[in-house]
Amino acid sequence: MRPVQLLVFNAGSSSLKCDLLEMTGREGRIVLQASYADAADGSGQFICQASPVCSVLPAPVESLAAAAAALLHWLADASIHGKDLLAGVSATVHRVVHGGESFRQTTRLSVSDLKTLDTLSNLAPLHNPPALAVMRVVRDVVGADQPLIGVFDTAYYAHLSEAAYRYAVPSYWVTDLGVRRYGFHGMAHQYLCSAARERLTHRPHERIISLQLGRGCSVTATHQGRAIATSMGFTPLEGLVMGTRSGDVDPGALLYVMERTGMSAQHMREELNSRSGLLGLSGHNADVRELLAQEKIGHAGATLALDVFCRRIRHYIGAYITELQGVDAIVFGGGIGENSPDIRQRILGHFRWMGIQLDEVANAACRGVAASVAASTSVAAIEVVPVSEAMVMATEAATLLGA
Repeated sequence: MRPVQLLVFNAGSSSLKCDLLEMTGREGRIVLQASYADAADGSGQFICQASPVCSVLPAPVESLAAAAAALLHWLADASIHGKDLLAGVSATVHRVVHGGESFRQTTRLSVSDLKTLDTLSNLAPLHNPPALAVMRVVRDVVGADQPLIGVFDTAYYAHLSEAAYRYAVPSYWVTDLGVRRYGFHGMAHQYLCSAARERLTHRPHERIISLQLGRGCSVTATHQGRAIATSMGFTPLEGLVMGTRSGDVDPGALLYVMERTGMSAQHMREELNSRSGLLGLSGHNADVRELLAQEKIGHAGATLALDVFCRRIRHYIGAYITELQGVDAIVFGGGIGENSPDIRQRILGHFRWMGIQLDEVANAACRGVAASVAASTSVAAIEVVPVSEAMVMATEAATLLGA
C-alpha cells in the first residue's frame, strides 16, 4: 500500500497547530510539526512555539490566517527542507468545531460547503471563524484542486438518541432553528476511548467515561464504541467549568442579568465565553497550574475555583455511571487531565466508596505520558492518555480518500 502525505491543521481560538503526517492505511507517522500560539500579552499577536523546527518561521504574526500562510510558505521552501514539502501533500485536513446538522461526518469541503460553515460561526464564535479563515488561506495557496477535508468535533455525537440530544423547549426551536445538543471535543473523546480499548484488552472496556480537561473541558459517556451522552451542548459553553467558559448556568440568571443591566446578547456571549469559568471564580487566573500554586499560599479565590471545577466534573461522572449502568474505564486527557495528578485525585477520590480507586504512587508519577493509574483493587480501570487529535484527523481523512 502506497503511503500518502496529509497536512493537518488544528485551529483553536488562540493557537494553530500544523502536522505533516505520512499515512499507510490507518497507520500514521508524524513527519513534521509546527505551531503558533497567542502571545497572551494582550498584543493580539501570535508567536511560534519554542521548537527547533519553528525557529525560522516569522514571528509574531497578527492572525491565525497569517500564521497559516507563514507555515505554508515555510513548508514550500526547498532551501530549508531540501525540497518543497507541499508538493508531496495529497490533501489538507482541518479541524472544525461545529458542523451543525449539515456536517455529520468527515467531508471533502467545496466552496459552497465553506459558505454553509460560515452560517454556523455564531454557534461556535471562538473556533469556527479562525478555522474558516485558515481554510481559505490554504485553498488560496495550494489551489482549489487539492482536496480540503473537514473533520468535525460534533460528528462523534451525530448518533445520540433523541432523548440525549433534545432540550425541553418548544419544538420549533429544534425544527426551525436547529437548537439541540451537538456535543464537542468529539475527536479527543474518540481518541481517548480508542486508546483505552487498545490498552485494556485484558479487561472489560465497553463502558467508558472520557474526560477531556484543558482550556476547554468536557466529559463523554461511550458504550460499545458509540457516544451516548456528553456534557457540551448546543455550543461549547454547556457542561463543565472551563478556563474562561462558564459551563452550566441557570438560563433564568442570564435573563435576569440582561434585564437588570441592559446587557446585549453580544456582551453576554463575551462574559460567558471569555470572563467566566476558572477566571471568573478565582477573580484573576484561568490556569489550573497557577491556581494550585496560589491555593498553597492561601488564596481563597483559587481554592473556590478548583473546588467548583472538580465538583462539577464529579457530578457528571456520577450521572454517566448511571447512564452506562456502571463503568469499565475512566480516561483522562487534555493538558490538565494528562498533567495534574492533584486534579485527578480530587475528582476520583470521591468515588472510593463505590470501588473506583487510584493507585496513589502511579498517579503521582504520571505527568504527560500514557499510564494506567488505577489501584489493583479498583472496579474500573483509570487511564491517562495524551491525546493526538492530528492522528484522528489524518486517519479519518485517509479513510475518506480511500488511502
